[in-house]
Amino acid sequence: MGAEAIIEKIRKNAAEEAASLRKQGEERAAAAEKQIMDAASAEAEEILRNAKAAAADLERREQLMTGLETRKNTLASRREVIDEAFQKALSDLCALPEERWAALIRRIVLESAETGRETLLVPEADLSRYRKPFAGDTSMLEQLNAALKEKGLAGELTLSETPAKIRGGVLLSGEKYDVNGSFEMLLSLVREDCEREIYHILYQ
Repeated sequence: MGAEAIIEKIRKNAAEEAASLRKQGEERAAAAEKQIMDAASAEAEEILRNAKAAAADLERREQLMTGLETRKNTLASRREVIDEAFQKALSDLCALPEERWAALIRRIVLESAETGRETLLVPEADLSRYRKPFAGDTSMLEQLNAALKEKGLAGELTLSETPAKIRGGVLLSGEKYDVNGSFEMLLSLVREDCEREIYHILYQ
């Protein structure tokens, strides 16, 4: 086999391997997103209940202050009320008690990590939560790494010093793909179904 033929074969093999790796990365990213959604289902249900309660409260407030009936027929006003309900739901999610927050973050990370060597990007307000001792003598980051080792992964997560531009949750930056585990993303995944129920509460 001539040198040119060998080089061409190497190029072809490299291209096929790159395409295969890219496809695997896309499939794993999609699977990770589904796992995040499944892992957060309990929290999502509570968010829905909170959103319903917030929507009902907003309806009563609008009726008292300006009269909701005069605004019912405009799409913009309906969207404003629903948006406000979801902002309240996001605030409630970001204000979860420490133990419930830690449990949700743990589930997101364990379901999403591929190698255990990912970099975590978190909101600035949460940076100290990952560094200081949490529920014992070890930090949240150390506990996450220990849990990953139990799964057979490297357990070498690192914490980025650059804060993520999200209100809550965590972003994972990996070698082959990134995972958006922000609370904003979790809410967006359940918003469509929630909107139908909130709309029914307010306008049916």
